[in-house]
Amino acid sequence: MMLRIEAGLPLVDVEWRNSRLAFADHERVTPLELGLGWMVRRSVASGRPFIGRDAIRREIEEGTSRWASVGVVVDWADWDRLHRDAGLLPSMDEHPLPYQSLLYDGARSEAGYVTSFMYSPVLQRHIGLARVRPDLAAPGTEVHVELAIAHHNTTVAASTAKLPLFNPSRRTARP
Repeated sequence: MMLRIEAGLPLVDVEWRNSRLAFADHERVTPLELGLGWMVRRSVASGRPFIGRDAIRREIEEGTSRWASVGVVVDWADWDRLHRDAGLLPSMDEHPLPYQSLLYDGARSEAGYVTSFMYSPVLQRHIGLARVRPDLAAPGTEVHVELAIAHHNTTVAASTAKLPLFNPSRRTARP
């Protein structure tokens, strides 16, 4: 799970559900909203037929995506302060939270939600995968992640980040 979150890879039944099994329309998500537009854009542009092509083409042309998938990086100083104010040592749990967390913008309005959230020992930060309103998708946008500390709901400062969150340089074999 840690590698998947660091790489920004969506997982079925975590980041999205099969549209046929969705209880309500707000549970449905498009490939563009999942950040997988790179997989379908060329096929749409070439006119190659596939199920859903016209809907995806309309979404691209009209810019009607409800969500944008981004990474979230928590402000360590705020995380540390919140825990210490509650009389706790700051947690660095490498297991993803078993629930989704709401995201708020700078004006404290609902901005989206974090689908996967955990501490990354590689990045030495708390990171997550989130779905935000498209106007908040630019890297570095201030957001606040809702979480419970000592059985009290609070928010921690964070910022959006481009996916993947960890993308090491690849070594290639020399001939």
